[in-house]
Amino acid sequence: MNANRFQAAAALVEEAVEKKGVPGAVLLIVHKGEVALRACWGDAGLRPTKRPMTCDTIFDLASLTKPLATGSALALLLESGKLRLDDPIEKYLPEFSQRPGITVRHLATHCAGIPAGGAYANRYVTLEEIVGEIVRSRKVANIGEKFVYSDYSAIALGALIERSTGQPLDQFCRERVFQPLGMTETTYRPGVRLAPRCASTAAGDDIPSWRGKVHDPTAAALEGAGCVSGNAGLFSTADDLARFAQMMLRNGQGILKPETVHLITQPQSPLSGPDGLRGVLWDIGSTYAIRGELPQGSYGHTGFTGTSIWISPASACAIILLTNAVHASDTAPKNITIALRRAVSTSVARRVH
Repeated sequence: MNANRFQAAAALVEEAVEKKGVPGAVLLIVHKGEVALRACWGDAGLRPTKRPMTCDTIFDLASLTKPLATGSALALLLESGKLRLDDPIEKYLPEFSQRPGITVRHLATHCAGIPAGGAYANRYVTLEEIVGEIVRSRKVANIGEKFVYSDYSAIALGALIERSTGQPLDQFCRERVFQPLGMTETTYRPGVRLAPRCASTAAGDDIPSWRGKVHDPTAAALEGAGCVSGNAGLFSTADDLARFAQMMLRNGQGILKPETVHLITQPQSPLSGPDGLRGVLWDIGSTYAIRGELPQGSYGHTGFTGTSIWISPASACAIILLTNAVHASDTAPKNITIALRRAVSTSVARRVH
């Protein structure tokens, strides 16, 4: 019965795959503690031959890495008292003494006045080198006065986590978040075991040797130098993301304290208006938000490759929509997936009340 309740949302995704150029998709809806719908359509790869999508296909999550990995690690450090949102970033990354005034809060809400990113295609760069480039980057706004969605901010936070814990970001997240939740197929750098199941996120052919390679050029540059990035690089399945969503809907059960979940999913930006509706690397209601008609208090994030997660505690639901939209084209699917995500959220919202 629950699956039938969400058939209208499923039909929207099916239509996007059949008629609007999205190669393939997996939709998973959690409602009242259960997986209410799990379905897949289309292809994980298109060229030179079609490779069918399955519900356990692994996706390059792109910017979902920000809240799921970097944000979760920050939450654990905030909870333990190892850092505070209003700590200056230079306390942990002394390089930022050349750029004083930026706090953890500024970076976590994208209002640190630093650029969105830099040019890293066909480069290898270490985490230390890219932190130096961030420090030397141009000023795009006064600190705390303007929202500028920034990969650089998440990368700096990833470096902060590594300096604070003495562990690589991927190892810390694996040991403290993913393994305890049973997210066994959530990882940076999928490797030979998982790569064959990865959806293609290359605009070109679906070449086996490219499966499991991160799409984001900055994350790829860091991985080429043996590092991981706080902005992108995480791979996962819909079922693993459902495990994470269930933990959040259960107020952090087994991973975080309820007050920590509340902290990171409430507005933490110093800005007002829609730009201020950002939690600790979670989107709440900014211009990027895809909550549709879901009630206020929901939160989530999107990824450039065509991925998204949106969690609504008031509706006791979570919507996980994973697509490989960039496999069709690096640019064409953007408006399609934005509209699709919002339409799916609205469809679900109308069926949970």
